[in-house]
Amino acid sequence: MPGFSMAEVILSGLSKAYGATQALREVSMTIPDGAFVVLLGPTGAGKTTTLRLIAGLDRPDAGDIQIGGQSVLQETPAQRDVAMVFQQYSLYPHLSVFDNLACPLRSPARRIPEHEVKERVNQVAELLRIPHKLANKSTQLSGGEMQRVAIGRAIVRRPQVFLFDEPLSNLDAKLREELRFELKAIQRKLGATTIYVTHDPVEAMSLAGRLVTAISQPTIALQQNCRTQILITVPPIRRTAG
Repeated sequence: MPGFSMAEVILSGLSKAYGATQALREVSMTIPDGAFVVLLGPTGAGKTTTLRLIAGLDRPDAGDIQIGGQSVLQETPAQRDVAMVFQQYSLYPHLSVFDNLACPLRSPARRIPEHEVKERVNQVAELLRIPHKLANKSTQLSGGEMQRVAIGRAIVRRPQVFLFDEPLSNLDAKLREELRFELKAIQRKLGATTIYVTHDPVEAMSLAGRLVTAISQPTIALQQNCRTQILITVPPIRRTAG
């Protein structure tokens, strides 16, 4: 599928606190162009916070974020050219699958001609194996089909970076396994830089080209091709109950 541009993502000394809770402290990592990186760790490890900072939904207290060689700290989420997929499907129930997929392209800021919107939506529907569902309302879809549409809304934008925040956690085990393989195949086909968050080690190992693991010690390790290197050293975090 044409139109995707790869982008290296560099996090430098990122820190973020929410009130008295230190979510991240001096976290640094480099996600290469076109890599599929999985952030694995328990609840509260700062995985989702990391995605929100990259997306621009939150601002770091310290540090820098570069996408494609440029700092994006002063850019809005829309200007960063990233697409984020959440646990919740967040589809528009009154719209068809086609219109849900087309929504990001019909934004006044994009001004994409309708013939190109149709072409992109049809390409994404074929990729996700849902072309026969385009006329359906989202309320007529199964959980797996709704998640395909949510993923499709990200793909249709052709962003520089995909961010996935445990998108399969609400599905049953069989569907999760099926979509894991599909998602990995899609990422290989598109070649887009992808950062995926999960607390499930099985999911992480089945998806990751590179695995960043938040462990109990104050380090984060990167595992690639069954070889582990220390990528990031994170100072110990003291959590204070609010």
